[in-house]
Amino acid sequence: MKRIVSSVIYFSFFLSLNGFGQAGIDYDLQKPPKYENRTLGYEKTTETKWTVPRQFIQNTITHYNFFFNTNNKLNEILARAKGQFREDYTQLLPFYNYSLETTSKDKRNLDSVIDKVNSAILLRDMRNNWADNMYMLMGRAYFYKNNLDSAHILFQFVNYAFAPRDADGYPLPIGSNQEEGSNAFIISTDEKRNIIKKTFSEPPSRNESFIWQIRTYFQQEKLTRGAVLIEVLKNDPNFPARLRPSLHEMQALWFYKIKQWDSAAFHLILALDNTTDQGEQARWEYLIGQLYERTGNAAESKTWFEKSASHTLDPALAVYARLNAIRQNKKEGAKGDYIQKNLDALRRMARKEIYAPYLDIIYYVAAEMELERNNKAAARAYFKKCIEHANGLGYNRDRAFLKLGWIFMEDKMYPEAKYSYDSINVSNPMIADSLKILLDRKQALSHIVPQILIIQRQDSLQRIAAMTPEERDSYIKKMLRAYRKQLGLSEEDNSGGSGGYGFKSNNATTDMFNNSGTGDWYFYNQALKAKGYNDFKSKWGNRPNVDNWQAQSMINKQITGLTPASNLRLNGAEPGGVAPSVKELTAASLLEAVPLTPEKLKKSKDSVENAFFVLGKSLQDYIPDYQTAIKVYDSLETRFPDTRYYQEALFNQYYCYIHLNDSLNAARILALMKQKFPTGRYISLIENPPKGPEDMPVRTQATKAYEKVYEHMIEGQFDEAAAEKLKLDSMYGDKYWTPQLLYIEALYYIHYRYDSIGKVTLNKIISRYQGTDMSIKAKNVLRVLNERERIENYLRSLNVSRMPDDSIARAANANAQPKKEDSANAKPSAVTAKINKDSGLVVIKKPDSLQLRRQALFASPFSWSPDKPQAVVLVMTKVDPVYVTESKNAFDRYNRENFYGKNYETSQVVLSDTTKMMVIHGFDNAALALAYLDKAGNAAPREIIPWLPANKYYFIVIDDQNLETLKGNKNIQLYRQFLSVYSPDKFPSLK
Repeated sequence: MKRIVSSVIYFSFFLSLNGFGQAGIDYDLQKPPKYENRTLGYEKTTETKWTVPRQFIQNTITHYNFFFNTNNKLNEILARAKGQFREDYTQLLPFYNYSLETTSKDKRNLDSVIDKVNSAILLRDMRNNWADNMYMLMGRAYFYKNNLDSAHILFQFVNYAFAPRDADGYPLPIGSNQEEGSNAFIISTDEKRNIIKKTFSEPPSRNESFIWQIRTYFQQEKLTRGAVLIEVLKNDPNFPARLRPSLHEMQALWFYKIKQWDSAAFHLILALDNTTDQGEQARWEYLIGQLYERTGNAAESKTWFEKSASHTLDPALAVYARLNAIRQNKKEGAKGDYIQKNLDALRRMARKEIYAPYLDIIYYVAAEMELERNNKAAARAYFKKCIEHANGLGYNRDRAFLKLGWIFMEDKMYPEAKYSYDSINVSNPMIADSLKILLDRKQALSHIVPQILIIQRQDSLQRIAAMTPEERDSYIKKMLRAYRKQLGLSEEDNSGGSGGYGFKSNNATTDMFNNSGTGDWYFYNQALKAKGYNDFKSKWGNRPNVDNWQAQSMINKQITGLTPASNLRLNGAEPGGVAPSVKELTAASLLEAVPLTPEKLKKSKDSVENAFFVLGKSLQDYIPDYQTAIKVYDSLETRFPDTRYYQEALFNQYYCYIHLNDSLNAARILALMKQKFPTGRYISLIENPPKGPEDMPVRTQATKAYEKVYEHMIEGQFDEAAAEKLKLDSMYGDKYWTPQLLYIEALYYIHYRYDSIGKVTLNKIISRYQGTDMSIKAKNVLRVLNERERIENYLRSLNVSRMPDDSIARAANANAQPKKEDSANAKPSAVTAKINKDSGLVVIKKPDSLQLRRQALFASPFSWSPDKPQAVVLVMTKVDPVYVTESKNAFDRYNRENFYGKNYETSQVVLSDTTKMMVIHGFDNAALALAYLDKAGNAAPREIIPWLPANKYYFIVIDDQNLETLKGNKNIQLYRQFLSVYSPDKFPSLK
């Protein structure tokens, strides 16, 4: 009896799992030739009954023989990809700790997953409970294979094939409200299942397929489609609670991609339940801290960094999390106070043994904190400690040398910068982003530093030569002792005049292990050990206690190309002295280089003179550092008044002042050149410059590349321009940027409300290009930007009622200007008859016979009426609306400042997707319009819109009737031809 009851319960359980199998579609699969005479499992779907025993067999085999193994293999592929992923905790972490480029390389295993899924579909009854799960596995396999189109098709297939059906078995239209019988907009599947199903089977995969569709969209950079699907699922009442963390994960990914850091952090917090283990959770907590840091929310950032440090099992992540938490400690006190407290906390960390392997990281962060309060000396000391604890090789070692190089370059300490850059392992992939600018600077310093060293060396030798013989001998002896000590030799030469480095030849060789007199063995006798050590060091110098030390050191240098950190004297910001390369280290050998004869002294001075000129030339051409170059040329002219480089040095000074926008000093140098060299060739070069300036290939290439970025930015291709700019910045740095490019970049950030970045960009213009028109514009925009919130709050509080469209701004003009007669009744000569020659108006010339003939032959829908009210139009081609609006604002400011009392009305007209117009109304006739155009047209590239490339805009004049005609036919080129026919002197014909 007990056995019968158990059997009934057993079969009832499996019957309750799915009495009719999963809903799907009819399959019409083409079998391979070798299976044509064999009935496969999927073919029995419509031929056999779906009995309880068959359910049990099909579900069990599909689950454990196919789904279980295939799912495990897919997880192993993902785990391997994560294991190969290398995190850089100094940068914003990627959203996921693996990449599809890595997973796609595991092609063999992914193909195995796909084959296994195909076998499950072909060999098993399609009414089993695991069909949708198998299709999802195939879709994920294609996703990890980076075959996104196939993955998207499979996820869509799951969405369609396993959609809810009506009572007759027909699928309900996706997005319909037929299932609920209400107004609810539903696309997901209701997952209300009994307890047995929830316990012993996987949830239906259709809802999960929506998440993977979103992720596929984002991977394909189809952000809008993914965002729309997110919004639909957020408001879908049937979307299951179990997938809400996954939906928040997709929202976080979306905001991460569009760089809305605060929203990304908020949704990533809600997605933490979706992490697979404690390590994944700690990683996302670290990323949340980074996201809050980018929004300026130091308190939240500190909280999440601390959570990450407490949860992670990765010691590297723990160290970086604690370091970043310390960096966010900005609650109390002035800026210097919290930095000092953070530095104290870092020093406490450095004293703990647990953090010993990460001392290079700790010192690196401490150096950056010192830089934050502009303490460069302390930062250099910390960077040096970072290098010392980086074990010779490593990412932090190269980063520290890179930062030291930047510090030295900013302080114009070029020899020290060269030593830093030369110590960097250029093959380190972690500094690839800075490699181009690093190589560029190394090349520049290779021209500059040798000249500095020549000047320093020859000046020192000349000072020694100017000493009295007694002072010189004493100084040489001190130098000799210092050099011998640096080489690890005894301070006095004990070679007995033999010139060698051995022991005195007149002493008998003693047995260093002789224990006579004391009875102690050598290694127990401290006096003998000390003597042996000193004798060895006197003969061989400093040798590491390793085998084949000399050969091994040469091999290491060939492999890494690195200068050992111990050889760099960077803590004092100056390189240590290097012993001269001489065959015999004696006082006489050192004196050989001192210019004690007139011939040697002249040769030394010539070397200094040449080095000064080459140094100035290199500074202006390779860095470029125009201020220092000017000082070098001044030193050359002061020390060598009759220098053979005088004329060219003056010309180079003039060139430097021009680049610094210092017109007064440039004029002074030019006047001096005319006085000293009135017929010199450099005067003609200044007054009649060549058509194409001679430039370095790198500079020309960089200029062209940035012009392309400039064009993309103006045309509104912001994402493409930003990506290209990031790439070029890593290659060239910022020395090829122009103030115009910086200005339009700032406008882009301000328009999309990245005010903090916009302010930084505007401040760059103000500091780098002081006194220029672009600097003045940047100051005005910055002033308004600082008041942006107050102005917007004021405007939002106003209660403004909109006037009818046909009355906007016209009422003001009607009151401000006298009423005009109907132009049809006006006399043709009225315009020209009242023109005052001193009024600055443009006189419209009467057409000659040839022009009258051209007008008669030219057919167009436009009419020429110069006596009618006219408008001046700025026509812009392929310019983003952001800059069209800014152009309008710029002309409004120009009109207020230069035409006080005039009521010019400015409006925008979109002629086509690529052509936009800014129309300025308020001119009584063509003569007045052309007079305005002469003044404003000349000022546009210099004062009004200097940031807009000249090939992106041009001016026309037009009356209201022709403007309406132009709006209708949109043929701007025809109108330009029309102007060239009727006013060829002002609007030449198009080529």
